[in-house]
Amino acid sequence: MLILAREEVVAALLGLLVELKGFKPRFPERLQSPVDALGSDRFDLVIIDCDYPGCDEELLRRIDASAARAVLFSPMRKREEVNDLAARYGARSFTLPTDPESFGKILES
Repeated sequence: MLILAREEVVAALLGLLVELKGFKPRFPERLQSPVDALGSDRFDLVIIDCDYPGCDEELLRRIDASAARAVLFSPMRKREEVNDLAARYGARSFTLPTDPESFGKILES
């Protein structure tokens, strides 16, 4: 499971939540582009911050083409805004803060 978060602290938090649910988090290498990170392995899910550099329609198309599912999130935007953006791309979404149970449902659905 690839995690693309704008802030390292948020990425670490999400990584812990992913591990709590029995999955293995992966993060891009320092200065690695999101496209290169996506191409570095096969992922079932890509958890991506709406404000991550390079989070755009092209990246979301590449995620879809790789057979991974995108899960958009934001630690700053309103839930409705993130939901609307995710719906546009057929992705799942959540906002922070979230609890482990709700987060797990998003990963497993």
